[in-house]
Order: sequence, then C-alpha cells, then structure tokens
Amino acid sequence: MRIGIVGGGLAGSLLAWRLAQQPGSAEVLLAPGPAGAADATAASGGAVRGYEVQPAQRALALASMAELTADDVLRQWSGFTDCGSVFLPAEAGAELADVVEEINATLAGSARLVDAAELARDGWAGLTEDRIGIFERQAGYLDPDRFRRALLADLAGRRRVALLPAGQVGELGPDGFTVAGERHRCDLVVLAAGAWTPAVLRAAGFDDGGLTTKSIQYAIHQVSGALPTTFVDDRSGLFGKPVPGGRLLLGLPTDGWSVPPSGVPADRELAARAAALATSTFPALRLHSALPPVAAIDCYAESGLLALRPVPGTGGRLVTFTGGSGSAAKTVLAASRRAAGQLIEDGAPAPAALAGGGVRPGRT
Repeated sequence: MRIGIVGGGLAGSLLAWRLAQQPGSAEVLLAPGPAGAADATAASGGAVRGYEVQPAQRALALASMAELTADDVLRQWSGFTDCGSVFLPAEAGAELADVVEEINATLAGSARLVDAAELARDGWAGLTEDRIGIFERQAGYLDPDRFRRALLADLAGRRRVALLPAGQVGELGPDGFTVAGERHRCDLVVLAAGAWTPAVLRAAGFDDGGLTTKSIQYAIHQVSGALPTTFVDDRSGLFGKPVPGGRLLLGLPTDGWSVPPSGVPADRELAARAAALATSTFPALRLHSALPPVAAIDCYAESGLLALRPVPGTGGRLVTFTGGSGSAAKTVLAASRRAAGQLIEDGAPAPAALAGGGVRPGRT
C-alpha cells in the first residue's frame, strides 16, 4: 500500500515516521509543502503535560507524556526540558482529585493538588483560600521544530519513504496529488497541512468537515525575579513557560477565528495585556525587554482532538490528520501512533470518535 502524506509539520512528519517504523507494511510519500512557509510547528511553545480538561485529550496527552519520558531518543530529538507544570482550573471541583489519580496511574507520582497557600509560596497572588491547582512533576516543554527536523532526517535514510521536494501541492484527490508538475499516485492520501487544511480541501472541491483556523500568539520577555514553571491560568487564559537565558514566554488566547492560513499581524495590545496579567499574577516577577510578538495560525476541529477524519465522498481514501486545537504538541505522540495503527490495520480509518464539547482556545 502506498500512503501519501501532504504536510511536513510535526503531525505529518511524526505520522510518516510511525508508518516507517513498520517495515514492509506501507510505502510512504511525504510532501512537505512550500519551502519556508511559516507554520504552527515552527511557532509552537511546545508545552507538554498529562493534564487536559477534556478526557479524550487527556488520555492522548498522558499516553504521549509516558512515551516521551520513557524514550531517550524521543527526548533528545524533541529537546524535551523537564521543568514541571502548574494548571490552575477556572473552577476548583471535587473531580480534580480523581484527575490526579488518573494522571498518577500512568505517570507514577507525577501529579498532586496544590492549594492556595502553596501556590502563594511559589509566587502566585490574588488567590482565594479555596483555590486549587494541579502540579505535575513530569512535565515541561519540547521544541516542535527541532523534533520535526530530527524526524525528517531519520526518514531520509529509510528505504520505503520518499521525501518529495518542497512545493505547492495541487490536484489533490483520493488517488494522489501533484507536486512540481509531477503526479504521485497513492492508495490513500492523508492531508496533514495544519492551518492550510480547510482551504486545500475547499480548493480541491471537498467539504472542509467543519475544520477552521484560529490565530495563536505569544511574546518572549527578558525577566528577573522569581521565574514560574510552565503554567496555565484557566481563569484568565494566561499561559507561560520559562525559556533559557532568563526569559519567559507569555501569551493569551486570541479571538481570531477563521483567519487566513498565511497569517495575520500580531496583536500588540493582546501582548501588553498578557504582560500586565503576568505581573499582577506573579508580583515577584519583573518583566524587562520583549521580543516582537510571535503570531501563527493553527487548525481547529470541534472535538479538539488531533485525529484522522475521512473526507466525505472519497471512500475513506482521503483523510485529514489535524484539528489539535492548539494542543497538538501535548498529544501528537499518542495521536500519531493511533493514526498509523488505523491506517495499517484497517487500510482506511473509521470516522474519528469525537469528544463532546466545543473547541477550547489553545494554550502553549
């Protein structure tokens, strides 16, 4: 079976690598897309942890974290930095104790609840006495772009993998696609083009399946004082992670839905709001100079899951692999393993089981 993958971001590259891990099962063609095109993989903050609000996302995040922490090669390729993580839910419910137990069943001893007093000792301010957060020891961040480059380098040496030249993909269909004027016939095509996925589908005459785009944004600040771990404050949406060299990445979710995949200008007012929130949330933190805000576009699905989704009217031979809703770095290891299994075992995926609830804005 010949499987074509259109899109050379982290999701597409890792799916190709998963398929290549199974010798003789499939021939893989990977079309990376136009050279130099900015994508979410290059811009992603790369925060990883076991906790996600939605149970289906959490299952993928936990499985991904377990594989990452157990595999020396994946840690090296991804540049994983283990610095811990704090997630402060918008509402502190009794179910958080069950969630901690769920995390620890996979990542032994990683998670525990932290109360307002402990959070205050770690630099958080303005918390009510009943506020509870989730701290994870086995968490931190990786470098998605470095991870992609390592995967592509490994794929280049595999016999049943063809890395096609960079270029615009055209004439997309269930039987193949065209790159640089050459037609590549396939038994099955996976469109893993991230933010370009909805537009590529529509241009080829297919329904976009409800996939949409949204802008993501952050800025990196030089800081001094007490530096927090990787964190998400779900009350305000503020997220952050330490960056080597005494710097801190800070951001807030945008409201830029259905934006063009080529990108939108950074919102400097949003960046200023994130900085102001950070200084009020962490009074011992001092923000100094900041690099220009980074803005990128990601693809979103209603379920929030990174999963295979058959394109209607193609007999299951054209599928998408995107829709991580800003959380793909946390779930891509498990999601790509599951997707590769579906493609190899079934020849084509069944419709993805979608989680309940709407799309949640992506965090780092």
